[in-house]
Amino acid sequence: MNSNYSQISTAFQNISGPSKKTRNTSADVAQLAGVSLATVSRAFDPASKMRPQTREKVLNAAKQLKYTPDAIAKSLTSHSTNIIAIIMQDVINPFYSKILKDFSLHLQKYGKQLLYFYLDSPENLHNLIYQVLQYRVEGIIISSVTLTERVIEDFIDYGVPVVLFNRYVNIPQVQAVCCDNIQAGRECADYLFSKGYRTFAFIGGSDEALTSFDRKNGFLSRLMERGIHNIVIADSDFTYDSGYHAFEQLFQNNSAYPQAVFCASDIICAGVMDCIRFKYKLRIPEDIALVGFDDIQLATYIPYQITTFEQPTNLMIQKACDLILNPPPVPQIPNLTLFPCKLKIRTSS
Repeated sequence: MNSNYSQISTAFQNISGPSKKTRNTSADVAQLAGVSLATVSRAFDPASKMRPQTREKVLNAAKQLKYTPDAIAKSLTSHSTNIIAIIMQDVINPFYSKILKDFSLHLQKYGKQLLYFYLDSPENLHNLIYQVLQYRVEGIIISSVTLTERVIEDFIDYGVPVVLFNRYVNIPQVQAVCCDNIQAGRECADYLFSKGYRTFAFIGGSDEALTSFDRKNGFLSRLMERGIHNIVIADSDFTYDSGYHAFEQLFQNNSAYPQAVFCASDIICAGVMDCIRFKYKLRIPEDIALVGFDDIQLATYIPYQITTFEQPTNLMIQKACDLILNPPPVPQIPNLTLFPCKLKIRTSS
């Protein structure tokens, strides 16, 4: 019976393959590279300062030994996960997909990793909070999400730094980074008025989307200061199709089309533009001038060439990272950092 058992055991081992080789450790890397254990640890930290030649020697030794640091073990000993969470709802919009990439690249420079959480619906944000907190994240960035003060206060209760990007709330403990959407809306009104246009429309998201709300308010308030009050407003999601259909409704519900339209985003503007050109056979900008927002890559393409506002995203991301990695010791007022936008004029206006 023992002989049979031995045969079965040997056969099982053959099926399972060879036993796993013991994993090389940082001590093996240190020995091969001729450096200390501390030097090996620092070599894998992008934020650490060391001679490039030393770092290269350690990394080459690690590659030769097929060694990689154990981030989970390191987090247990250091009580630090080096994980920053980001919550987004609108990743279809090219602007926010680029923001996600740029945040990830920027945080890597500090030895931090970005953990992305997709919010499928605002109603699920409260449940998502607890999922985020299970990862013991060191900070949370929230962008392209409709917020309530109650939701933000849940994060504060757990002592996790929270920074809002392109969003803000009136809570001193929560820092926010935005472009100056109100001022951009006012500049858009001045620009279009100076071009001689006198009838206007705004196409954007609901008032719950603060970016769209502020752009609209800046645009409308400046036009009203100039004596123009009959401004058409059409709601749209931040999508191409929604922009297309929003202009259809606007065209059908008004006796005359506006001379100029300010869109809350470039992707909306692209949909509006194609509706104007291909459904109604009107010319841009001779019949209708258009201005968008965000300066996404699509805005530069020859078929579109959208006049638009460029957000200084690199500066905004740097500020957001500074706030999340070095949160203020006490609540700061004002808790909103605004960055000016730049109008980039192209052929749509």
